[in-house]
Amino acid sequence: MDVKQRFTIDAPADDVWQAFQDPALLVECLPGATLTEPVADNHLKLMFQVKLGPISAAFAGEGDLSLDDTAHTGGLQGRGTDRKSNSRVKGEAAFAVIDEGAVTAVELNVSFSITGKLAQFSREGIVKALADQLTRDFADNLQQALQPEATADAAVPAGETRPASERGGTPAGSRPRLKSVDTSSVNALSLVWRMIVSWWRRLLGKSPA
Repeated sequence: MDVKQRFTIDAPADDVWQAFQDPALLVECLPGATLTEPVADNHLKLMFQVKLGPISAAFAGEGDLSLDDTAHTGGLQGRGTDRKSNSRVKGEAAFAVIDEGAVTAVELNVSFSITGKLAQFSREGIVKALADQLTRDFADNLQQALQPEATADAAVPAGETRPASERGGTPAGSRPRLKSVDTSSVNALSLVWRMIVSWWRRLLGKSPA
């Protein structure tokens, strides 16, 4: 299955590209995802948790990040397994950071497959709703992480000094506070319900008065 996403960040393209060179920051921005080991040579070992109604899945997996500094493009190939449901997911994602002047656009193209008991939930509508929610939360968190340091320093009480470790010149090093979202898991059932409500509202909007 293929899923395409696009979002914009109110930050210079160079800063956004720098953030994409920090796998730990990217995982931190993605709800439901956590690193299980330190990143080594752009190789990631992580856990991704998702709730499908009464079913909770925790995919333990790994992936490899590749980057093209000249073109500002990259890719991620990964795979994961949920032992409880004996389900497996495998896929790859390609992304591009595009300078659009006032903002920076990020385009994502994800291709994946799911096998096992959870394959029944990989219907296009459910996956699209899940992808939309994840993209919005990821973009919001990345936007927060790329806020100018002056904004973050404004929250420091008068008379106190931010530790030197938090005053680094790079977006990844400063680690500003991220959006307050539940990063422990993603509830796909609630996303499906939102999709149904949205569809019903559009249907009523087309009905004759």
